[in-house]
Amino acid sequence: MGHFELSLIPTFIAIYETGSLTRAAETLAISQPSVSYTLAKLRKQLSDPLFVRTAEGMQPTRRAIELFAVFKAVANDVEDVVQKGREFDARTSNHTFRLCLSDLGELAFLPAVTERLAVEAPQVLLEVVPMQIDHVAEWLELGTVDAAIASVELPGHARQEILDQERYVCVIPQGLDADNPAAPEGGRLSVEQFGALRHVVIDRAMGHSQADAALATLGVGRDVRLRLPHFASVPAALTSSDLAVIVPLRVAQIFQRLWPVTVRELPVEIPSFDVRLYWKDAETRSTPAEWFLDFLRRVLAEAGTGNP
Repeated sequence: MGHFELSLIPTFIAIYETGSLTRAAETLAISQPSVSYTLAKLRKQLSDPLFVRTAEGMQPTRRAIELFAVFKAVANDVEDVVQKGREFDARTSNHTFRLCLSDLGELAFLPAVTERLAVEAPQVLLEVVPMQIDHVAEWLELGTVDAAIASVELPGHARQEILDQERYVCVIPQGLDADNPAAPEGGRLSVEQFGALRHVVIDRAMGHSQADAALATLGVGRDVRLRLPHFASVPAALTSSDLAVIVPLRVAQIFQRLWPVTVRELPVEIPSFDVRLYWKDAETRSTPAEWFLDFLRRVLAEAGTGNP
């Protein structure tokens, strides 16, 4: 391969993480022709196409996937060394922080986080990375995200702290037909009432599959009529139909404040779950990352956590 130019690494990482030459240029604050030129040099020096243009964007080759882990680790190590030599001033910094959340986490946590950021660090950029529960541990290790809030225990060596304990409930639309056995409000649904409901279920990648697993273990089935990739469209589905959904209690209470829905207890007791804050190993955190972790702890403690 000969001598490799380390200055090419930031462009490689930007293309990999954005999947677009245009967005990579925006991230790096350079022109798109400059990104294209650098990509050509990368391809020549590494003897690989690295990225293939598809309808979904610039898809990495197998070689690019292997290189990303190495390049990202190098970039993070350099950034950590540089940052440790600086005093971080949140009031004037324009640092970018990346927080991994499910869309329920956005609903439950973002208002408090963004409100306080506007006061304590008005120039920083907060980038929310959508939850993909199977990849979060890797993202933390690589430094792709600074922190994550999840309701399941992640594998790997990410550091963690329990924020709160939560439980699941069932949310149903108000005004169900009087003949529907789930219509009465309050209290716990019977197994028969629960079985009579038609349910929405969410992709397990969002990190909320515990309730399904517990109900299946207890032999309680669900009449599933709608599968969604995320929670964002659940309220619309509930208020325009007779569908029900299982969500953590705090989010159910938010739904109830904003939309005409009723919160009911599940027909059987299922284990509660811990809401956890995850971050990279302390020995490799930079000064900005340390500030962000402390910031999240303070804000979430003051706001009162409930679920991701």
